[in-house]
This record gives sequence, C-alpha cells and structure tokens, in this order.
Amino acid sequence: MPPRSSAPEPWDEAVRRATDATAADRPGGNDEQCWDDVAMRSIVATVLYALHLRERQPVDAIGWPSVLWQLRDDVRVAELVTTVLPRAGHDLARTAAPGDPVTECWRWLTRTWDPKAPVKSAFVQPALSHSSRDSWVPDAPEPRWGGMSRGIGNGLPDPALEVCTHWAAGVVQRQMITENQGHRTHDRLKVTAGAFTGHRGYVRDVGWYFDDKSETVDGPAGYVVDLDDVEGTEDIDADQVEACADLSWPHRPEGTLKDGPPRGWNDPLPPAKTCEEDLRALLDRASNPGVVPDELRRAVASAHSHHHLELDWQASPDPQRFTWRVLHHWYQLTEHYADDQRADVYEVVVTRRLHDDEPTHHLALSEDDFPGLIARCITGA
Repeated sequence: MPPRSSAPEPWDEAVRRATDATAADRPGGNDEQCWDDVAMRSIVATVLYALHLRERQPVDAIGWPSVLWQLRDDVRVAELVTTVLPRAGHDLARTAAPGDPVTECWRWLTRTWDPKAPVKSAFVQPALSHSSRDSWVPDAPEPRWGGMSRGIGNGLPDPALEVCTHWAAGVVQRQMITENQGHRTHDRLKVTAGAFTGHRGYVRDVGWYFDDKSETVDGPAGYVVDLDDVEGTEDIDADQVEACADLSWPHRPEGTLKDGPPRGWNDPLPPAKTCEEDLRALLDRASNPGVVPDELRRAVASAHSHHHLELDWQASPDPQRFTWRVLHHWYQLTEHYADDQRADVYEVVVTRRLHDDEPTHHLALSEDDFPGLIARCITGA
C-alpha cells in the first residue's frame, strides 16, 4: 500500500483555491506566464491565507463574502496582511532571507517595476530555459514585468497589489455570482417589477451589500442595467429581474434615444486652451510656481502653440514608496518651429501610491534639476 500523503499546507490550499477561481474567470484558464493572472491569483491567495490565520479556520472554510470585503481596496488588503502574517512568523521585511513562499508572494505583490526595462527576447529565452541551472549566462538587466506578458496597466510602475486588487475582487465576485445563481456582466435580463417592468437590457455591473460590522458581503444586491430603450443605465434590485434569452439582436425602436449616437456626439469641441491658459493651469497646481520667472511667463503668453510629452514614469520601493511622472511642457514661440524659439517647463508629479487623490506637482526649468527634485520628494528633505 502506498504511504499516505500528508495533508497539504494551508498556503498551498490557498494558492490552489485562488488558482481555480482565477482560471474560471480567465479565457483559457490561468496562465503562469501572465503578470495579470499571477497578480490576481496571488492577491486572492494571500487574503485567503491571512483570513485562515486570523479566523483559525481551514482555508476551504473561508467564505468568498469575507474575501470580497477585504478586497474593497489595496489599503484594506495591506492592513490585513501586515497585521496577521507577522504574528504567524512571516517576516515581510525586504531584508529578510528568501525562502518563505508566503513572504516571497507578498514581496512580489508589493514590489515596483521598471516600465523601461528591456523586453524579454523570444529568441534567447528558450535557449536559456534548457540550459543547466549551474551554467553561466551573461549578466543582463531584468526583463520587463519579470519576463511575463502583461495587459493590465502595462505602463504603470506601481505594485501589483495597487494595480490589480480591483481585478482580484472581480474574480471573487464572479465566484459569488455563480454560487448564488446571480447574473454576470453582459447577461441579458428582463425587468419583472418596478418602474421598468417589461423592459429588457444587459447587465453592465453588479452591486453588493458591504457589511462592515461582520466584514462580509451579501448579494448580488442589484444590477446596473443598460436597458434597450432608456438612455444611460438604471440601478435595479436583484429581485426585480430575471434572465431572458433573445433569438435576435434586441430591437431598439426607431426614434428612441438609443437609436442614434450618444447625446452630445456631434457637439462642437470646446476651444483649445491658449498657451497663457495652459501655463496658468500648470502654475495653479504646482507647489513651486515661483520657479517660473516673469520673463518666461510673458514669452509663453504670446507663444504660437503648446505641446506635452511624458519623459519618465518610475516608482521607488518600500519603505520610501513614491511614484513620479516627468512631463515636458514646451511652447512653440513662433509659427514655424526652431530649436531656439521654444520655451520649456518640466513638471514632476509625485504620488504616495497609485490611487493617491492628492498628488503633488513640482516645476523645473531644466532636466538637470530632476534628480535632486525627485530625491527631495522621496526623502522629504
């Protein structure tokens, strides 16, 4: 008789359960070489494992409603993980030695990325993958996104936790919809009660009850429905709709609001800002407008046109977590472009996290000022 296998570790159970949920949500299943899939799966697995530790229950006993409550945003996930995991002996500090898969997963979720890193070569990688672990390979920069493909926010340097928590919540929502026999996004519905009885439409989004006292979520509570012949969308309670099937594309009667383009489609565009107005908006949001001298302001006010370029977008890792974007605002002083007939103003936008509602804006007049300016923003000097 073969020896009895030991019970799987809770972390392995959390990864398995999260992998199954992600695979059910992604076309073609879970792809271990896709940054998006790995990020969503890892966020769900980490929350499952943290709740297992906190509630002292098996991983499979942790309900999806409790997981979804934690996935309201990345701040809530970080608070749960950094409170619970260290108490269980997981050293989340980046100075700790590697080896713990839970810690390594969290470090991956909270690391920042370099959008300028070189793309992994499709021709070199197969050769390296078949080589011995001990064989020598030349030093090379880390490939972009760790060599994975990426579709979600593929220009962002911010950590996967900040970028993908909303997407991970979508994975859990669809698990709950399936278990509760609810309706998914794009499902066809018929309204059975209320002001829109008899109308039909498509599900655009799903609503839930968030119970902060019990830290759970109930639902689906209702749906955002795109009705065929009503402009915009309507919020309709879950008990007022039922699934329906149409054998043809839904008929939208001629003359209704949805028979033509959206309202305002053919309206004239608002007038473009003048160079003076553009500079004024830049100065109004800047923390240091005084660096732009009056002489330069007068030159810009009479400039011919203005242009904007993104020069850089990078992020620093914990514990000094910042993201900065460098924007180049240049003003063409004459009708025909010439190198010596251009005025330059640079803007550095700094946030503490991806969803920071209060970024700081700093101005500079030369690219040589960037390193010192960014260093001061990060260190607070």
